[in-house]
Order: sequence, then C-alpha cells, then structure tokens
Amino acid sequence: MLGSLKSLFRANSKSVQQKHASETAQRSSGLPVGMTPDDFNGLRLGGMVSLNMLSLKAFDSLNFDASWSGAAQEIAAIGVVELGQGEQLARFYLENDTWIQASIANGKVFEYKLFDFLSAQHVSNLEFDGLINQPDSQAPAHPLGQSSFTLEASDDIPDDLKRYQRVWGAESSAWSAPVVLEETVTRANGSGISQVTHHCMLYERQDQASERFEYILLSAEADELEGSYQLVTSLGIDISAVIIEAH
Repeated sequence: MLGSLKSLFRANSKSVQQKHASETAQRSSGLPVGMTPDDFNGLRLGGMVSLNMLSLKAFDSLNFDASWSGAAQEIAAIGVVELGQGEQLARFYLENDTWIQASIANGKVFEYKLFDFLSAQHVSNLEFDGLINQPDSQAPAHPLGQSSFTLEASDDIPDDLKRYQRVWGAESSAWSAPVVLEETVTRANGSGISQVTHHCMLYERQDQASERFEYILLSAEADELEGSYQLVTSLGIDISAVIIEAH
C-alpha cells in the first residue's frame, strides 16, 4: 500500500513538473534561452504592454513621439541578437510600429531603449550592396556609415535638434562600415521564425533639457524568409524599466 502511494505521488509530481515546464516554455517563446518574461518585466510574445511616458512628453526638445503614452500595445514579435561573450539583445516589436530593446549581459537585463520606426525604404539587391560596402567616393550619397546623420523633419524643428553623431566606428573617419547583427525573429501570429541580417549604424545626440540621449538607428536589412532588402530608419530613446507595465 505504502509503495503504491509513493509511486502515485511520484507520478503526480512528475506530471505537475512537466505541466509547469510546458507552461514556462510557452510563456518564454521567442526569448533568449534560459530567460522568462519575469526577466523582462513581464514582456512576452503575444502579451500586452503599456508605457508611462509622461516624463518624455514634458520636453519639446525631444523628437521622439510619446503621445501614445499609456496605450496598451500587443507584442507582435520578439527578436533575439547574439552579441557574444554572454551579451544579447532582445527586441519586443509592438503593433504600433515601435519596439523595446533590452540589452542583456550574463542573463540579466541592464538597460532598455524604445525605438519608433520612422521609415522603411525598399531597395534592390544591387542598391543593398552599395549601402553596406565601402563607397568609392569620400562623400557617399547614402547616410549609412557617415560620421553624422540629419533627421528629415518639419521646418519648425530647429536644426540643432536634427543632427546626430555616429556612435560606432573610428571617430576621425568620414565613413565606417556598418555593424552586422544576426537576428532571430519569432512572430506571435504563428507565421514561423525568420532570420534577419542587419547592417546597422547608431547615431546619437544629447538633449540638454531632458538630460537624455536620443538615437537614430540606421539598418540595411536582409530578410531571408521574405527575400527582401530595405533601409530602415528608427528613432530611439533610453527608458527606465519602471515605466514598463506588461499585462
């Protein structure tokens, strides 16, 4: 009798463990291996998130649009970039064409950035090669890799709020090769996993009023699943984990 009870207990315990493992794996879909939504303030594939950005809305000197502060958005996809030496990026793509980027070191998130897609220009294979390779001229026609970037915005924005300086590459060089990032993207709609290669460059400007940095990320992207090429421009800003509310 005692042996039967022990066997039953072990069977039930194993069943509970398997169910818990299955639920954890489902909740962690698309995230870096070994990490769960709890590591990202509850962010998960298919979940909802709202951001309290009232502090950003107070500054006219920021180009980032924080007007949707507090509005709930679905996380439509998650991308993971392996940087090596225990570092990763996790990108949470929201339904309103913004995305949250978590920087990770040794399984711990140490900073968040919020980006907004400004534009996506489709290019041919030949044009794509021209974007990512060393230009023949010292003054390339395209902005990717140049020492500075000027935001194309309405005329009522002062010029000093449009200029961003290159973060990566040799400071003295007029052009620096884009950094290559390989991203694995998992979509919530069940359309599968895709691999996206980014040839990107980061630019920044310091906003004195808000004491924040604002970023431009240029990325020449090759999507293997769709067989497409495009130049994507995103505007970003640093955010604190305390403004993230996942539900």
